[in-house]
Amino acid sequence: MQNKKGAVATQRLFFALWPEPPLQQLLAKTAAALLATAGGRRVTEENLHCTLVFLGNVDPAQRSCLEDAASRLEAKRFALQFDRFGYFRRPQVAWFGCTITPPALRDLVAALSHAAEVCGFPPEQRPYEVHLTVMRKLRSDPGRLPLLPISWDVDRFALVESVSGDEGVHYQPLRFWTF
Repeated sequence: MQNKKGAVATQRLFFALWPEPPLQQLLAKTAAALLATAGGRRVTEENLHCTLVFLGNVDPAQRSCLEDAASRLEAKRFALQFDRFGYFRRPQVAWFGCTITPPALRDLVAALSHAAEVCGFPPEQRPYEVHLTVMRKLRSDPGRLPLLPISWDVDRFALVESVSGDEGVHYQPLRFWTF
């Protein structure tokens, strides 16, 4: 793929856990109820996900490398339990998280991170912490909010494209791998 100027076109990609629509609906409704007066911008239901490995701009050869590597992974199913609510001050986001990160999730992130490094992407320096962003542009911490546990039996991950448009950012899963 080339753009009009002859340069190779890239896509802004990341690996993610991608909930089925009924779980996305539940997560969105829970976030709306918890943050009804928070004043930020809720993440749209269809964009709710957990990022595993952010890649950034990816050219076609790198994408092929990433997809090949992901296809060779042997991941195990696991369950997530969203039982924490949090706020990241600097990016001004509210999130749902898990008190316990399953070892199978840590293994999946490590394998995808290694695959990304082999395909030419710099390794992430921060330790992985599972979280699902539910609101952006909160100017202040909404405080500790009670989050009833929401369970998710995870049996797949996705390669997702981030597409910017007039309506904001839309995340589009390009391919899924099940385990």
